[in-house]
Amino acid sequence: MSSIRKAVIFSSISRYSVMLIGLISMMVVARLLTPDEIGTYAIASGIVMLISEFRILGAGAYLVREKELSAAKVQAALGLTILISWGLGICIVLAAPLVADFYELPPVTNLFRILSLTFFLAPFISVPSAFFSRHLEFNLLFRMQFAGSLMALIVTLSMIYAGFSFYSLAWGQVASALTTCLIANILLRPSGMVYIPGFHGIRAIASLGVFNSAAGILRKASTVLPDMVIGKLGTTFEVGMFSRGMGLTQFVSQTLMRGVSPVALPYLSRARRQGGDVSLSYKRASVLLGGLVWPVLVVASLASLPAIRLFFGDQWDAAAPLVAWLALWVALRSVHFFANDVLVAMHREKIMVIKDLIVFSLLFVGVVSAYDGGLERIAQVFLVVGFIEVSLTTWVLHAYIGLQLGSFARAWAPNLFVAGGCALMTLTVRQFIDFDLAPAWQPVLVVATVMPPLWLFLLYLLDHPLFAEFQGILRSLRRKK
Repeated sequence: MSSIRKAVIFSSISRYSVMLIGLISMMVVARLLTPDEIGTYAIASGIVMLISEFRILGAGAYLVREKELSAAKVQAALGLTILISWGLGICIVLAAPLVADFYELPPVTNLFRILSLTFFLAPFISVPSAFFSRHLEFNLLFRMQFAGSLMALIVTLSMIYAGFSFYSLAWGQVASALTTCLIANILLRPSGMVYIPGFHGIRAIASLGVFNSAAGILRKASTVLPDMVIGKLGTTFEVGMFSRGMGLTQFVSQTLMRGVSPVALPYLSRARRQGGDVSLSYKRASVLLGGLVWPVLVVASLASLPAIRLFFGDQWDAAAPLVAWLALWVALRSVHFFANDVLVAMHREKIMVIKDLIVFSLLFVGVVSAYDGGLERIAQVFLVVGFIEVSLTTWVLHAYIGLQLGSFARAWAPNLFVAGGCALMTLTVRQFIDFDLAPAWQPVLVVATVMPPLWLFLLYLLDHPLFAEFQGILRSLRRKK
């Protein structure tokens, strides 16, 4: 467990550092660009983001999951990634005018062309990253990701001040990918990495990749679906507003969840390879994450207005009600955040895709049907579908990895009490500070001050396993001293 704990620490440092840079970028960009400008970029980047799920076609997961890696397997992974990623990059360039005409937004053409450049760098980022993940070398991943994020921030802000509007965001993504690629392959070149692609045996990788990428695109589509639907049915202003609400929710959740997500597949795959109880490992991982995520998201839901104002400014007030609903949706999703990882580890990729396709279909129908009711109604649809997704995923895991429903529910119960205690404290703070009228920093400062000690006390009181993990980390740090 010590190696896993160490990996989580390094992964968390990496992700949180990247998230901090992303937070700074979001806060500044939201004050420098208008909702219409951000909405225009959100439409283009959302579509490209979905396509990007296919550009590595499961090669990363394949390299992490395989018991033994040969040079031929690495060459095949690189060859398949180049074929798919470069092919998609060319398709994006060719499709740019058609998408621009569909949305009646001429700037989308150039945005597509700029963002397509990242597809030609992707193979030489994803394959080295898979090596680092396989060996739990998240300290090396931290270096390349931090440098890439920092370069994106510098380029984006510099170009905005130079007057390049939303194009600055696209060039920032390209700068990030180029920086990450150079560091991964020149400074940190992993042992076993090869640069001559091969094409023998790519079918085995593609069989995993098709399902893995399909599931990834369906899950990511859930977050960008409103941008694409509203972009067609409504205005770029509405797209910008919803994307900021979704953006804040995703930032908060990813800050908490992305630190451990890169460790999930190696951890669960290792448990399976060593003959361990995958169901027990999954339950433990889920409970630990829930103890961290649920209290924060519940508080974010109740304090959405001051949070929006602090992050983005008063011009984005209309996004606050959206955050209130979307935060609860993400909380529900986090219950089975590792579901796809465990299904991949158990070679159940087809079931994973079917599950995600059902959820996405419900969400698509709901968003289109709810558009006439306004943006808040769309956010409420997300919450309803979230309840359905939790129920469906629980049943799938019970059927295919033997997850015991009663045991899982009992293990999760302390998370609900911890989140409930934090919610009550937030409501108490609202009795003394008017969230609508007070300067945004006041309620945020008070909540940020009182919540951590309350959260830790509740973890201790309920004998939550997350508290034991903190104690283990502290003991490890003391021994190093």
